[in-house]
Amino acid sequence: MIEDQMIHGGWPRWTNAPRIADDTPLVPQAVASAVWEEASLWLGEELPRAWLGQLTERAEAVYASNARVRRRLRSPGHEGRDWLWAFTRHWLAALIWKNRRDLYARLPASFSVGHPLPRE
Repeated sequence: MIEDQMIHGGWPRWTNAPRIADDTPLVPQAVASAVWEEASLWLGEELPRAWLGQLTERAEAVYASNARVRRRLRSPGHEGRDWLWAFTRHWLAALIWKNRRDLYARLPASFSVGHPLPRE
């Protein structure tokens, strides 16, 4: 059986794994922080700060192990940045769903597929 950690990521344990900041101008921790803040403000409740590290690790793990994601994040212009934001929103929605179904029910479905939250 595939372990949850294998499906949802964790920092790869091999050496010389590709890192986002080495290959792109993107800073996964900054994106995770911004997405976490976006959702916290929209929901009116501070989400667990530990999720910031989990989101950052997830980005690095997926980048290291998935050539398609590497290609997308290396896209020209703002495309790579936009992909990282979308992936991070998707992963945060999954964390909320797993840990706080009451909050997840308040999120628009579009957030789970990477769209920004509506401005109110």
